[in-house]
Amino acid sequence: MLNLKSVNFEQQQFQNHCLKQIHTEQTEWLIGRNTTCDLVLASPEVSRVHGRIVYIDNAYYYIDDGSTSGSLLNGESIPVNDNRQLHPGDLLQIGETFLHVETLNPPSVNGSESEMALPSPFLIPEQQWAGEDLLCRCCRIVDETPDVKTFYFVAEPGVLFNYKPGQFVNLEVEIEGKPVIRSYSISSSPTRPYHLSLTIKRVPQPSNQPELPGGLVSNWLHNHLQVGDRVRLLGGALGNFTCLPNLPAKMLLISAGSGITPMMSMSRWVQDSLANCDIFFLHSARTLEDIVFRAELETVTTQIPNFHLAVTLTQQPIGRAWMGLTGRISESMLQVVVPDLRDRRVYVCGPAEFMQSIRSLLETLQFPMQNYQEESFGCRSPIQLNPAAPSVLQSVPVPELTSNGNSSSSTNGNKSSLDHLVVANAIVENAASVIHFIQSEQHVTADKDASILEVAEQEGISLRHACRVGACGACKVRVRKGQVRYDTTPTALTAADQQAGLALACIAYPVEDVEIEA
Repeated sequence: MLNLKSVNFEQQQFQNHCLKQIHTEQTEWLIGRNTTCDLVLASPEVSRVHGRIVYIDNAYYYIDDGSTSGSLLNGESIPVNDNRQLHPGDLLQIGETFLHVETLNPPSVNGSESEMALPSPFLIPEQQWAGEDLLCRCCRIVDETPDVKTFYFVAEPGVLFNYKPGQFVNLEVEIEGKPVIRSYSISSSPTRPYHLSLTIKRVPQPSNQPELPGGLVSNWLHNHLQVGDRVRLLGGALGNFTCLPNLPAKMLLISAGSGITPMMSMSRWVQDSLANCDIFFLHSARTLEDIVFRAELETVTTQIPNFHLAVTLTQQPIGRAWMGLTGRISESMLQVVVPDLRDRRVYVCGPAEFMQSIRSLLETLQFPMQNYQEESFGCRSPIQLNPAAPSVLQSVPVPELTSNGNSSSSTNGNKSSLDHLVVANAIVENAASVIHFIQSEQHVTADKDASILEVAEQEGISLRHACRVGACGACKVRVRKGQVRYDTTPTALTAADQQAGLALACIAYPVEDVEIEA
């Protein structure tokens, strides 16, 4: 426990502060203007997250986190990220606020006072994340815009987060006693493996359908998740929306709204790795206040010669200076700001209508679409494999499993994940199939128009799921016997998954009687 007394002579404010542990493992306390900080100093000269106090090796230290106005300890300026030990009687100055250190007592361990030092928050984990389910603790929350927050997580026990920039994770939280899963793009970079951050936008009710609720999990995170709370990441990072392993020499990142999240992950990776890659970052936002990561992007632009930024606002600023672009991204805008467009690999992420407009625009400009990639996860329904013939079957043969659970068949390693897809030119028969849920010991007659997930839900059988469109992979189940079909592209199912007999329950339909490990 640490007691401080704050004095701000300009505002005539005098307060006492006690920094306590929210949970027994807490050894770090944030100080800043942001309301999510442990010690909030509501002064304009104080940065959102100005600095932090950490407990390491039986002592408290203050660290300035790169604040705008800096920090002083006993009149001496503290370099950024430099640890300065605190003692009773010390005077810490943050902006115009003076913090007098009154008492310093060791944090409690398992609820009791102890002289033993708690584990340092700077201990480097030795183990890498291998894709298993992971319990994570929220260690920081930053308000990026009025409706966007970044949540920082560390693993318990600690691991080094391993993923590709641009990928996403399946996040599980408990809401009203029930586990709920949603998929979110990662905004941090794997070059900073000690934490993983998710930048999440609050989702309002649809204006044209006010009877529908807003985003269940996103809004719950905004309203309820606090520093110290725990969530679970299911499996490893997923998705093919990434610039690796074959990094292009030139990239064009086009985003709108919260679609900026995977772009930041890729940009941060290029920045940290000093990769020889020329990036042009074109972002569309409604207003100045809606530009997520604006300060960071502008700083990177001044520091890295091969990083170029352009922001366009769809709503004309009123009464405020804006020297950037305005209006929606158009053919003339692309030709002016990215004259070497055809030489770049293009990555696009944003609302479904935005991505459709960019895709159509590039096709009009005769852009080589083999160099185009968009993040469809969570944004739109998967593309029909054969829109002209919706009754055509896409039947995936599932290999039989031996007694030890290994596949008894093999696939050509040179084939893509959908190369062994069998297209049956026949109408789906009306005969129903029987799904045997092995663990649940239930045999259920399934209609041909009901997916495995829908059948399970009707019978009260719990299956993990999130996106319901075959994009996130949360609903993978093993098919022990029988065949399933897909009417849409199972984008989250790899060739290795299919070889192992896995299927996406949310978009998999039984062709015949099947046995499911669920």
